[in-house]
Amino acid sequence: MLNTLISLFCLGISFGAGPCLASCGPILISYVAGTKKGGVDSFLAYVVFSLARIFVYLVLAILIFFLGKIFTERFLGAVSKYIYISGGVFIIVIGLLIVIGKNLNYKSCQFLMKNFLERDKKSIFTLGLIIGLLPCGPLLALFSYIAIVSKSWINSLLYSLTFGLGTFVSPLIVLTVLSGCISRFITTGYERIFRFVCGIIVIFLGIQLLIRNK
Repeated sequence: MLNTLISLFCLGISFGAGPCLASCGPILISYVAGTKKGGVDSFLAYVVFSLARIFVYLVLAILIFFLGKIFTERFLGAVSKYIYISGGVFIIVIGLLIVIGKNLNYKSCQFLMKNFLERDKKSIFTLGLIIGLLPCGPLLALFSYIAIVSKSWINSLLYSLTFGLGTFVSPLIVLTVLSGCISRFITTGYERIFRFVCGIIVIFLGIQLLIRNK
């Protein structure tokens, strides 16, 4: 069992430096940079984002353990349309709020700014859930392997958690913290331009989700 745990943790590290970095990096880095977080806040954002993604991994592992890979894939295929649409719209709204900043005085905009950007733990967690609910083929294959080698659902949870913790150890930690720190040094004259660019990137990623749904 110990050898399996070590292998899954190392595999998680390789995923964190590869596929997970490519899928999570653009949205998280753009969000952190656009909201001008400091080093500590950027790291906390990464932690919350990763915890949400790991939570989804645990749920998927349990589903595959009890229901099988084929059923889980069919289930994800059935709900993926709604995940893509709701996730895409959510990300686009976040991007628009980053672009707008505090320039509008409408109560609705102020409400969204406070709840989605200023007090944004829920937003970061939601982003992590969205990314986690759209797993790639290799991830589903890995969870199928975990289901096969697991003698109980507790083993399945433990193995998935170990893999998830491995994905946490990723270069994305450094990139996220750096993006938050660098944004703090942007001079006032270029601040709006920087936010605008980051917001546009986030909007583009949201549109990409909507397009993938077609």
